[in-house]
Amino acid sequence: MMKINILSAGLLCFLGIFLIGCDEFLAENPDNRLVEDEVVATPEIAEGWLLVAYDRLPTSYNFNIDVVSDDAATNNVGSNLNAMNQGGWNSALNPIAIWNQVYEVNLYLNTFLENEDRVQWFPDPTMNSNFSNRIVAEARGLRAYWNFQLLQAHAGIGTNGELLGFPIVDGVLDPQDNLEIPRSTFVECYNYILADCNAALEEGGLPDKWTDSGVIDVDRVYGARNENRINGLAVKLIRSKLALYAASPAYSNSNATTWDEAAQYAAEAIEDYGGLNLSPQDVDFYLRNNSNEVIWASTNATNQRGMEGANYPPSLFGNGSTNPSQNFVDTFPMRNGEPINMSSSYNPNNPYANRDPRLAKYVIYDGLNFDGKIINTRLNADGASNPNVDALAFNQNSTITGYYLRKFMNEDVNLPGNGQPQGASHFYTYARFTELLLNFAEAANEAGGPDFEINGITPRQVINAIRLRGGITSTDYVDSITNTAAMRTLIHNERRIELSFEGNRFWDIRRWSKTDLIDENVRGLRISPDATSFEVFEASVRDYMPFQIYGPIPLAETQKYSIIQNQGY
Repeated sequence: MMKINILSAGLLCFLGIFLIGCDEFLAENPDNRLVEDEVVATPEIAEGWLLVAYDRLPTSYNFNIDVVSDDAATNNVGSNLNAMNQGGWNSALNPIAIWNQVYEVNLYLNTFLENEDRVQWFPDPTMNSNFSNRIVAEARGLRAYWNFQLLQAHAGIGTNGELLGFPIVDGVLDPQDNLEIPRSTFVECYNYILADCNAALEEGGLPDKWTDSGVIDVDRVYGARNENRINGLAVKLIRSKLALYAASPAYSNSNATTWDEAAQYAAEAIEDYGGLNLSPQDVDFYLRNNSNEVIWASTNATNQRGMEGANYPPSLFGNGSTNPSQNFVDTFPMRNGEPINMSSSYNPNNPYANRDPRLAKYVIYDGLNFDGKIINTRLNADGASNPNVDALAFNQNSTITGYYLRKFMNEDVNLPGNGQPQGASHFYTYARFTELLLNFAEAANEAGGPDFEINGITPRQVINAIRLRGGITSTDYVDSITNTAAMRTLIHNERRIELSFEGNRFWDIRRWSKTDLIDENVRGLRISPDATSFEVFEASVRDYMPFQIYGPIPLAETQKYSIIQNQGY
C-alpha cells in the first residue's frame, strides 16, 4: 500500500542535505516510492529522518512556561502569556501547546524506524549491526522524550469522564486507513512511552554516557563524537519522570504505576550515574561547559546574547522581560536552612540578609551587584535628577515585581549600547542530575517516608546534599523533620528552587493538583526610595480554574473529527 512519504522528501530539502534538487526526486514517480528508495540507499540522508527529532529540540531558554507559573511575570503587556494567565487559556489560545510539533516529530521518527533495517550504515557486518542497534535505540529514546512532552501538556480527564492521554501513532499512516484516531487512555500512553524507554535501554542500545574507548570502530558507534545526542542516563531520567507523573495526585487514579516503582527507576539511574556525588560549582551549571550536573544538553553555541538581551535589567540595555515573583523569592530559606516564616533572624526590612546563597545566584534583587553594577529596583525618589531605569515599573523594560532574572544570565555578555557588544557561550540542558535526585526524593518519601532507603540513599540524605551544595550551612532543619507530609513540603520547595526557570514549576503544581497555587496571584515587592519601607503587592493576576490542572486538546483537532476534549475546554 502507498505510504505517506511526501513529507519525508520535504524534510530532506529542509535540512539542505540533498546534493541534487528536491524537484528531481519528486518528479520521478507519482507515489514518491523512489524518494524512499533513494533515501534508504544513502545513509547520510536516511539519518535525516532521525535528525528532525533533534532539530526540533529547544536550544535556548525563553522562560514562557515560567511566566505562566507562580514563579514569574513578564513586563511585556501585550504577551499572549498574560492573556493566558488572566483567564484566557483555552483550546484556541494555548501558547504552550506542543501537539503539532510532537506529531510532526513522530512522523519522521516512525518513518525512520520503519525503514532503518533497509539501510546499510557500514560495510562491515558487525559494525553495521552495532550501529543499527544503537540508532534504533536512539530513535526510541527520542520518541519517548517527545511523547512525554505530549502527555504532560495534553493528558487529562476527558468529557467522557476517563483519564485520557493522546492518540498513539506508532507507525506511518496509510491514506486508506481511518485517520480519525481516538485518544488512548492515560495508562496506554504511559505503557507506550515506558516501552520506548525500556527498548532504548536494552543491551546494545544507548550507553549511559558517550565516551571513547580507544577502539576506532567502537568509538564511531558509541564514542564521544555523539556527545549531544540522547544517552542512556537521559532515557532513565525520562522514565523516572514519567513514573513520577503517573504516581502524582492528578494521574494516580489511573493506577499506571506506584510511588515505589517511580523511586526505584530514579534510584537505579542515580546508581548508574555514580551515586550521590555533588559539587558546589554545579549550582550554576549553566555557566560551565563541562559540568557533571549535565546529563544531556544541546551543542554549545558561542557568541550568544539573546537571553541577556531579553532579560538583562534596562540599565544594562536589556528588556528586563522575565521578572521573578515575591512568591518565588519567599521560598528561599535562611542561610542556616530555616524557612523565613520560622526563623527569628529573618528581617522583613532587610529581607535579603543571611539568605540561602542560591537566591543571589538566581534572582537580581535590590542592591545586588550584577555585572559590576549595583542594581536598585527601589522606587525613584521624587524629582530625582537621574531617574533609575531599573526601578519598579519605571518604563516598559523595567521590572513589574521588583526583581530581574539572574539564573542562566552570563555576565560576560555586553549588549549594544554598553560598550563593545560581546556574546557568550550558551547551551540548553534537557536532562540534569539534580532533577533525577529530586525525582527520587519525592517518590521515595511518598513510598516510605523521609528515611526510605533504596540503593543506600534516602530522601533526607538527598535533600541535605542538595542544600549543602547550595551553601546552606546546617542540616538541623532537615534532620528535625519526622513525617512524610513535612518532608513533602520541603521536597516540593527544593524542587521549586533548584529547577527554577527550567520549565518544571507550571507542570509540577498541576500534577500535584494544587488548584490553590495555579490560581494564586503573583506578588511583587515595592521598596521606598530610601529603602526603609518594604511593601508586598499583587503584581500579576492569575485566573485559572480547577479543571486547568490539565491542558486542552487543540481546537483545530476537535474540528477535524470527534476527538474527545478534556473537561472544561
